[in-house]
This record gives sequence, C-alpha cells and structure tokens, in this order.
Amino acid sequence: MDSDAQSSGGFSLGRLILNCLTLVVLGATLVVGLIVLSLFINPYTPMNPFPPPVMAATLGPPTPTNTPEIYLPPTWTATATRTPTPTETPIPTDTPTVTPSATATAPVSPTGFPFNVQPDPYAIANIANDAACKWMGVGGQVFDLNGAPFALQTIHLEGQLGGLPVSLDTLSGSATQLGPAGYVFNLSDRPIASDKTLWVQLRDTAGLPLSDKYLLTTYEDCQKNLILVNWRQVR
Repeated sequence: MDSDAQSSGGFSLGRLILNCLTLVVLGATLVVGLIVLSLFINPYTPMNPFPPPVMAATLGPPTPTNTPEIYLPPTWTATATRTPTPTETPIPTDTPTVTPSATATAPVSPTGFPFNVQPDPYAIANIANDAACKWMGVGGQVFDLNGAPFALQTIHLEGQLGGLPVSLDTLSGSATQLGPAGYVFNLSDRPIASDKTLWVQLRDTAGLPLSDKYLLTTYEDCQKNLILVNWRQVR
C-alpha cells in the first residue's frame, strides 16, 4: 500500500509540473504573438530592436519653371460672321491702320504675284489687345482690287525671334479689332528687337504663295510693339 501511494503521489506531482510547463509555454507563445502583431502594426515601436530606417521627406510637387520668352499661339481660326462690302469702313476711325481708297492704283508686284504689301509696314503701340507693353506681334488687313476688306486669306509668318524658331498661320478676318479683314500674330510677351529674321507672306489654301516674302524689323520699344503689314491685291 505504501509503495502504491508513493507511486501515485509521484505521478500526480509529475502531471502537475507538466501542466504548469504547458501553461507557461502557451502564455509565452501568446505574449510573443502579441509582440509580433504590435511590431507588424507599428514597426517603429520602442519594443522593436531593429526598426526600419526613417524615410526622407518628399520634395512635394515640382515648382513652376520659367516660361520661354516667346509665346507661340495655336493657329487662329477665322471667326468673322459678316460679309464685308466695298462701302464698309475697313477699320475704326481711331485705328491708325492705312485704308486704301477704292480708286487708288496699287503698285504692281515686280514678281507677278497677285498681292503686294501696301504701304510699307510701320510700327505702332499695341492696339491689338489689352496687354499694352506685355506683348509684341504683327497684324494688319488684306484688301482686294477695289480696296475692300478681303477676308479668309491665309497669312504665313516664319523665321526666328529671340533665338527661337517661329512658324505661324492665320486668316484675314480673324482679328476684327484691326478691321473686317484684320489679322494678328502673337509673338512675345514683351517687345524684342530683331532685324529681318522674320518674314510674312500671303498664301492660298494649298500653301502656294500669293505674294513676295516681306522681311520684318521688330523693336524693343513699347511704342513700337505692333508691326502693321497691310496687303493689297494688284491683279
């Protein structure tokens, strides 16, 4: 009996120790799991002996860069909706653009083209828009044989200004602030001097020339930032 009691007591003590060890292992596993979960949620917690490196702050969106000196607009689209008549006043009375009379005899182009520049282009202060001196461009009108406004004729401008290439097209009648057959090229956001590096020419719908190329001079002068070039049909 004593032997059996001792054996039974030893077995019970062993089971108790084994159960305690099992509980300790389970508790340690639970604690380790909670620690791993907290490190996964916040790897920068003080409990993490190997936190990931701190990322450098981003620079944010890029800052605007300087815009080029020359503003090259898209090709103008004619917006004139009224049909000009020979008796209509070509331009407002306060616009210094030259208006040829219906009876005036236009000089014949020496190369036989049907259009010629009339008279020689000249420079005035900007009247094409409200930008005043923060703009430079070329504009004018196109007239037919009778001196009447001639809309929907193509004007081509090409060359270099301020070291940048320029190649633009527009239509007469697309800038009626200069008259019923007016046109305007927007070239720059300020006056820039140039000496015959730009030229203008009248062309037909197929791109064939209707006039000679006319070389232009521009000025670094707020009183000369619009170059007026009027065209007259001569045959």
